[in-house]
Amino acid sequence: MKRWRMFSRASWPRSDRVRRAYVAMASFAAVVPVAICNDRGASAGALGHAHESAAQLDALHAPNLLLTVRAEDPQGDDPRNAVDGNLETAWTGRAGLTQWRWTSVFARPVHVGLIRAHFGGSPSSGIPTVFRWEALDRGVDGRSCSAQAADSDWSPLVEEGGSPTSPVDRPEPSRRSWFVDADACGLRLIVDRTNAGLPVLREVEAIQSAEDILRGARASDDGGYPGFLPSAAIDGRYPSRWAGAVGKSRWALRIDLPEAQPIDRVRLVLGFDATSVARPGSGRNYAIAWGPIHYTLEASEDGEHFASIATEPVGTDGNVLPVRRRMVTLSQARPIRALRLVMSGATGDSGLPGPSAVPVVREIAAYRADDKRPVLAEPWILSINANPSGQSHFTPGGEVCNDAYHAKFLQARFASIVPAMRLDDRYARSLGMRGEPLDAPPRNEAGEVLESIEGDDPRLDARWLAESSPPPIAVMSGSNDWDYARETGPDPVQPKRWHWDPLRDARLGGIGQLTGAVRRRVVPFLGFCGGAQLLALLESHPQDRGPSEDDLRVTDRVLSRNDGRAIRGFALPGEVVRAWPTDPHSLRAKVQFVQDDPLFADLTGPARRSATLAFPELHSDAIRPDAFSPGGLLERFQVVASSTFCTEQGCTLVPEAYRSRGSGWPIIGAQFHPEQRDFPAPAPGEPPESVADPFLFLAAAYESLIDAYVKLGP
Repeated sequence: MKRWRMFSRASWPRSDRVRRAYVAMASFAAVVPVAICNDRGASAGALGHAHESAAQLDALHAPNLLLTVRAEDPQGDDPRNAVDGNLETAWTGRAGLTQWRWTSVFARPVHVGLIRAHFGGSPSSGIPTVFRWEALDRGVDGRSCSAQAADSDWSPLVEEGGSPTSPVDRPEPSRRSWFVDADACGLRLIVDRTNAGLPVLREVEAIQSAEDILRGARASDDGGYPGFLPSAAIDGRYPSRWAGAVGKSRWALRIDLPEAQPIDRVRLVLGFDATSVARPGSGRNYAIAWGPIHYTLEASEDGEHFASIATEPVGTDGNVLPVRRRMVTLSQARPIRALRLVMSGATGDSGLPGPSAVPVVREIAAYRADDKRPVLAEPWILSINANPSGQSHFTPGGEVCNDAYHAKFLQARFASIVPAMRLDDRYARSLGMRGEPLDAPPRNEAGEVLESIEGDDPRLDARWLAESSPPPIAVMSGSNDWDYARETGPDPVQPKRWHWDPLRDARLGGIGQLTGAVRRRVVPFLGFCGGAQLLALLESHPQDRGPSEDDLRVTDRVLSRNDGRAIRGFALPGEVVRAWPTDPHSLRAKVQFVQDDPLFADLTGPARRSATLAFPELHSDAIRPDAFSPGGLLERFQVVASSTFCTEQGCTLVPEAYRSRGSGWPIIGAQFHPEQRDFPAPAPGEPPESVADPFLFLAAAYESLIDAYVKLGP
């Protein structure tokens, strides 16, 4: 029957007023293969906890752990320049070679969760584009390492790039990260091609992570779907999975350890994928496809007697929270000999229960209490459609297509910097060139690093986000054509245009339930254009829910039209900033940025640029500059880029990018659209490399969030 295909293996105006304002601001196979746009019916600490510094977790900088560092050209630059902690020094490959190798060997085996590298003489030169990372296997005793190793002793970890003969000369991000989850006696970088010139390696980090002790355990079940073995749930690979047998209402998946281990954390990844189910009227709720409805995680100290240590998370309303990725943290360590996941009821591909539904378990992992290293599971991206679902309901394809529209941009842009995103591409494949729905058979990797949710989904709140581990990178999308208002609904004269009060609670049609998540920094947030404005509003909102008559007052203190007028009704054509790559003669906005901020390091480059004309923009509203002043509603945010909007009446300042200050997960907002596309050619007077400025900003924002994962991860 086709439903079981789920299991297939398949020039800047510088008036004195504007200049003073800018300076002041700058200083602070899977389910049934149908189109995703068809209606398919369908306890974690909020701030984590700080770990040892990255230098202590870094195996390449830990005392007495690094045995040797070498390169194929011993007479060239010292390969140790790449591990000396100084970005001003670097290892550069020798001229005349067609392949370059940089090798490090450890004194003893280490468990590496994350490799980070700082490449290049600039984003346009010396950055590897066709390369791979390899790990040196442990000795036969599993506990020793040797500096003498043959090529056969190395195993691939990450491979990047296409054919070594293909032209690759575009600017590339200088900072890159790869989540690897591997035991290694050493790391080796093999470079076949760069974007220009010789490879330059400035710094490498090998961040150690907690080790999953279930990899050597034995898994069993009381009935599974043929071909989906219990061992697939503990192999550490998302694409492989266990599925329960058909015709049952209760399933048990058991893991036995060779001997009892002191465990204090158990990680679960449940369900085949994320989906959504229709809400009455309009909108869709997040749901899990092929996931258990109820479950109990049990532990045994002797392998015979089991006791519950966790059940499915429940919200304040008593309903089950659909959490796919969860870290169960015990109040104190327990010697555990066996674990058992007992499941009752399941959802099908629609995310709803059904008689033929079965649960899917992607991963179960456990960690020793004395292993104080962070669990560096690869972060995932949650695409939040930050628009009123009532409006999306009447767009072509309805809410599902509108949700996919915003998610597909993230898949396409992050695929170049997050390897797992290349196969987790169902949103990108589900829409045609004109937004028409397409059949998009899901891959085994579906939902590995990208999921989607609507901003006015009541399930999207601080509690649900905090329960997810690792916490998602929550990306607030740009806006459709709606205006800020007291009441939500279509315009009576132009029904395709919408009025919306986003600060109302989701149950009243807004996204105000996210206020706590933003103000308490529960997860990392990225916001683009309208999404950045909404994050600013949520930061300014004094409470999770408030009287609607106060919402416009908050809005007026935070936002204005580009020309400084208050937001009332729909914008006039002369109030709109449009600088878009598809326009034949785009009037680009000049964005001034803080050169020393990491978000713009790659844009600054050797020429020390402090401005760009390369950011795509389309907006009628902007955040008010004075909102960021001391005592302002956004004083916890720091502006790092600005532009000006000029009319015959004068010029106003437009904050273009901001980042949060202080502790907790970071928040980054951009008025422009780096998540969508780049201009095909530079603006007159701009250097050729400027065409990549939006992508380089996005990559730098991602790396800033990875910094936080190392510091705050579970």
